[in-house]
Amino acid sequence: MQKPKKKTFPLLLGSIVVLVIIFINTTLGSFGGEKGKGEESREYAELEKALMSIEGIGDVIIYPHYEKGEKTADPLSDYFSLSSRSNKTGNPLQGILVVVEGADDMRMKNRLKQILSSVLQLPEHRIVIEEMKKRGTQLESE
Repeated sequence: MQKPKKKTFPLLLGSIVVLVIIFINTTLGSFGGEKGKGEESREYAELEKALMSIEGIGDVIIYPHYEKGEKTADPLSDYFSLSSRSNKTGNPLQGILVVVEGADDMRMKNRLKQILSSVLQLPEHRIVIEEMKKRGTQLESE
């Protein structure tokens, strides 16, 4: 009768430890995702600050556009690929809109596109730069 009691205690203890580890991983995983989003917005704020320090540029606002969901690929698309991985991870950033004070000059727009393309590892055709509405110009024109 003593042998079954000795075996059940380690099994019970082991299962409790496994449940605690699973609980800790799930709760910490959700906090990590929120931390990543905050860190990302901080990086964009630093990028805005760096762009504002370029001569000829005033205020800068960055609006990133991310991939919304999973792409449904053709089931045969990976049939002829050399790699065995079926889900390819890419840059979730799909495009970016940058509203800049002082972007009316084409040379400045091209320079900003080159800078953002290099920094964000994004092709230039996915970067849109628009001129910021100037404040107070309506009173000057009247």
